[in-house]
Amino acid sequence: MAFEDENSALILLASADRYSALHQWLQELLDIQQENFDIRLVNLSGEFNLDISDFTAKNNFIAESFNHLSSLARLWEQLNPHAKEWWQLLDIASKQSIELPQLPGVEDLTRLIFLSEILDRAPESTLIIVILPAPLHALKLLDMAQQGPALIDQLLEPLLNWWDTTRQTLSTVEKLLRLRLPSSQQLRLNEIWKGRLHLLQQTISDRNNHHFTLILDGKNYKPEQLIYRLSVAGMHRAIPHLLIVEDACNTSNIEIENECRNGPTTFNKSIIVPESEQETKAMKDKNKSLSIEEWNPENLCMKIFLPGVKKDDINIQQIDLTINLILNGYCRKIDLPTELESKQCKRAQMTESWLNLWFGDS
Repeated sequence: MAFEDENSALILLASADRYSALHQWLQELLDIQQENFDIRLVNLSGEFNLDISDFTAKNNFIAESFNHLSSLARLWEQLNPHAKEWWQLLDIASKQSIELPQLPGVEDLTRLIFLSEILDRAPESTLIIVILPAPLHALKLLDMAQQGPALIDQLLEPLLNWWDTTRQTLSTVEKLLRLRLPSSQQLRLNEIWKGRLHLLQQTISDRNNHHFTLILDGKNYKPEQLIYRLSVAGMHRAIPHLLIVEDACNTSNIEIENECRNGPTTFNKSIIVPESEQETKAMKDKNKSLSIEEWNPENLCMKIFLPGVKKDDINIQQIDLTINLILNGYCRKIDLPTELESKQCKRAQMTESWLNLWFGDS
C-alpha cells in the first residue's frame, strides 16, 4: 500500500518540538476526515497530555496513551508463567513488576511492544495516528523499530546460546543433585511476539507503509543547527515524508529547501499551506519517489538520501557485508545485497543530498 501523502495514509506518525504545533497539525488533519471514520490516536510521547475534546464528537475516535508501568505489568503477567523457572533461578519469581530493576532502554522497548500490539489488532480500515516523543527521541525510536525481532534477539541470543552449552555440560550434575535448570527456549520470542515485531518492522522500514511528519521549531535554532537535526534523521533512517519548520529565518528556509529539493521529503514553512501554493506543491510531490536507498547492482553502485550531511564529515567503513556510515557519534548500518557481497566500496561522492557509493573487486 503506497501512500502519496498523509491524507491517503492509514498509519500516520508525528513528532514536534512544540505542543501547540502538534495540536494544530492534529486539528487540521482530523477536520478533513469523513464523519464516522474509525480513528485510533496512540500517544507514545509519555509527555503530551493531548486535548482531544474537539475531535472525539465527530468521529469514531479511540485514544490510547502509553504508560510504561502499565505496559510493564502486562508484559510481566504474560512472561511469568512462561519463564517461571528462570524467575525462580534469579529469585524474582515472587516480585511485582514495579520491583524489577529499571534497566536503560526498557521503557523504549515497552513503547515499541505497545505499538506493535496496536498495529496487530487494529482493523485494516482504521486510521492510526501515532504521536511520537520529541524529535531526537522519536528518531531513535523509529531506528529501533526497524530492527524487528532482532531488537530483542541480539541482546538475548548470545546469552541463551551460552546457556544451552553450559546446561548440556551440567546435565550429569543436574541429575545427581536433582536440579531443574531452565531451558533457554522459555526466554526466546514466541511466534506471536515475533509476528508483531515483524509487522512493526515492515511498517516503519518501508516508507510506503506509513507517513511521517516531523515538525521542528525554526525560531529558536540557527540554520546550521536545523541542518544538523536534519542529518540526524538520515543517520537513524527516519527520513520524514513531510518536514515542517515553523518560524524559521529566510536563510534556514533556503538551506533546508535545498537539502530536500531532490529527495523524498516535502518541506513546508508552516502547518497550514496557503491555497495559492497547494496546487504547485501537490504537482511537485506527485513526482517525488519515496525511496531513501537506491541500489544499482548492474553498475555496482548505490545511493542513500542523507540531507544535511557533508562528504568530508562522514566516515564510511565496510566490515564484511555491512557498510557503516559514521557521523557525529551516530552509526547507520546498511547490509549489502547479494549481488554486491563479493565487492568492496571503492569511492564515495555527495551530490544534492544523496551519498553515492561505487563498488569494485576486492
